[in-house]
Amino acid sequence: MSGRPPRYIAENTSYHIMARFNNYEEFLKEHSYKEIMFDVIKRAKKKHNFQLNAYEILDDHYHLLIKVLKGTTISKIMHWINTMFAKTINKLLGRKGHVFNERFGSKVIDHAKNPIKYFLSLLWYLAYNSVRKGYVENPREYPYNSIKHYLQEHYIGKVKITLHEIFLNLSDQFSERLEVILAMEKEYREILANSY
Repeated sequence: MSGRPPRYIAENTSYHIMARFNNYEEFLKEHSYKEIMFDVIKRAKKKHNFQLNAYEILDDHYHLLIKVLKGTTISKIMHWINTMFAKTINKLLGRKGHVFNERFGSKVIDHAKNPIKYFLSLLWYLAYNSVRKGYVENPREYPYNSIKHYLQEHYIGKVKITLHEIFLNLSDQFSERLEVILAMEKEYREILANSY
């Protein structure tokens, strides 16, 4: 019997993180609880050295794109975020026990066959989660994702993010970067349409 594979741990590495709640419970159904998650992430950024590059907060799970910087690990960052959120939500709801059903999932963006395409398609995959779930018709309408940071120059959202270097390296001009990301949205929508 084989155990779970070891997680890749390295500084200056970009991760796509997904954490799902126990029994698919919708701990974040209330908007005020989504704000608690944002508060926990903000506090984590003060405690640990990382960039938050994107996010998507849904009712029963959440996604983060994180670049780990010097002096910490993705495991330390996520342990802190999930522990603080679990303590807060259990106290608010007067409950005990597990909040998350398993260890968080992680994929290393830098290890993808084509990191640029992977990153850009991942932004749209995250953004369209809210559409697939039926929350909104257009991901730009959903207040708990970060896609508008990449679509509007100098956008200020609920949580400060750092635009990922992959996006910034597409061009010196924001208009040219926007053109690339919108082309990827069109491609992603076609894939989505063909999957139904």
